[in-house]
Parts: sequence; structure tokens; C-alpha cells
Amino acid sequence: MPTHREERGEYLIEASAFHLPGGTQWQPRLTMTRLPFAKALSKSQAFPGLTPVFETARGAMRYATELGRSMADQGSPRLIV
Repeated sequence: MPTHREERGEYLIEASAFHLPGGTQWQPRLTMTRLPFAKALSKSQAFPGLTPVFETARGAMRYATELGRSMADQGSPRLIV
């Protein structure tokens, strides 16, 4: 399963693609981790069942990466860590 990791602001974005059984489709997966600072520990939030599905792992991973970037940049209410 391909994985992309990058730091964006106070978050680590981990985007990947999951190969769905019985076909050629890939589902995006996203984990956002707030990086530790001062005396606060890191916390993670997973978004495992994202839609839409893609024909390639690269497309699914790109979608999850862009979603993570926009959530980190815009302070999305879906991001609770």
C-alpha cells in the first residue's frame, strides 16, 4: 500500500490507498496527527473510508493528500485533534 507523509503546519499528513477486494479500485485513506509541542503529546485522527474510489493508487493517495492539506490549512471542523 503506497503511503505519502508530509508535515503541514502543526500536522503530519499520512495519505495512503487501500486496494478494494474483488476489483481494480482504490480507496483513499487519511490520518492526521497533531505534532507534539511544549508539554502536549501528539494525537491522531483517522479517516479510513473516504470516497470517491479511484482506478489507481496514485489517484487515491493524491486525493487523500490534498484533503489533508486543505483540512490543515483551513482549520476544518472535521479535524478534531
